[in-house]
Amino acid sequence: MTLILSEDDVEEVLSMRDCVHVLEETFRDFGLGQAVSRPRTHTYSWLEPGIFYNFKSMDGGVPRYGVHALRITSEVVQSQKHFGGLREEKLPRATGGRYVGLLLLFDMQTTEPLAIMQESGVQRMRVGGTSGIAAKYLARKDAKRVGMFGTGWQAKPQLEALSHVRALDQVKVYSPNPANRARFASEMSACSSFPVIAVDDPREVVEDADVVVCATNSQEPVFDGNWLRPGQHVNSLQAGELDRTTHVVADLIAVRAFEESRLYLQKSAPEYPFHTEKMSRFNKEFESKYEALGLIVAGQKPGRASDQDITLFGGTGTGPSSGLGIQFAAVGKLAYDLARARGLGHEIPTEWLTEAHHP
Repeated sequence: MTLILSEDDVEEVLSMRDCVHVLEETFRDFGLGQAVSRPRTHTYSWLEPGIFYNFKSMDGGVPRYGVHALRITSEVVQSQKHFGGLREEKLPRATGGRYVGLLLLFDMQTTEPLAIMQESGVQRMRVGGTSGIAAKYLARKDAKRVGMFGTGWQAKPQLEALSHVRALDQVKVYSPNPANRARFASEMSACSSFPVIAVDDPREVVEDADVVVCATNSQEPVFDGNWLRPGQHVNSLQAGELDRTTHVVADLIAVRAFEESRLYLQKSAPEYPFHTEKMSRFNKEFESKYEALGLIVAGQKPGRASDQDITLFGGTGTGPSSGLGIQFAAVGKLAYDLARARGLGHEIPTEWLTEAHHP
């Protein structure tokens, strides 16, 4: 039987501690050549001014867990100004004001689909967990103060993962929306062993932080790289939120993989998605600083050379880095195993998804 899992099913069973563990094993395998991932692809079709349809996919296999995963997203994206900054927004155009993202998990031995799940919970946890692993290997051992930009969907798992790899004693957070940053600070302080403080000045986030976290969808830099000082580590989800100076001053830039994302654009479109240039903006200029996270985790390459280094873990657009299918394989298999053990989800006959004649 093939298991169908909802967002709620996935979020009920996943813990950040478990996700960090399986992702660390997976990146170690990837660094040793024992896991495989296909670069993410984006295929854009123009719909109307400033709005594109995007079909996004990635896949990867982790023999350690015996699975291969395919993650697909069917989405409509729009570029727009928000509190004075340019952002990419995903529009909820599915029935009922919903979104479409699916993770398909395949058994490597039998080839059968083990599970089909709504992927938003896996997405948040694999992003947060990977950032935590990057901080574990790249931030100073005594790092305990965090400065965060962003208070949205990805922000909470970033802090959760950091709290598992470092003993945090303070977090300062900024976002351009005062109400959002006050709410986030209050909610996270209530569920954390450390205070989370909302600040009004972005520079205050950076200046006394050991780890600077950017968890935004901003397509404009959220801080000035000149504010960074020796010994800091920066985690970023995508290159639009970073300026060139941050890459200049970084001594090492860790990326998920060396293979670049692939972009396919409707040639007759009167405009292109606003962020496509930024997705490849830093691919070559800082090439000598790039190192794959998996190689660092596996001990094949050094990470931070000294406590004075400035290190950066970059997301989409920072060099060749983008999300990897192996992350979805690892966290997806974890969710599948835990949900199956707890009797969650709905089963359908696997025969509905197999065929008598070879493709």
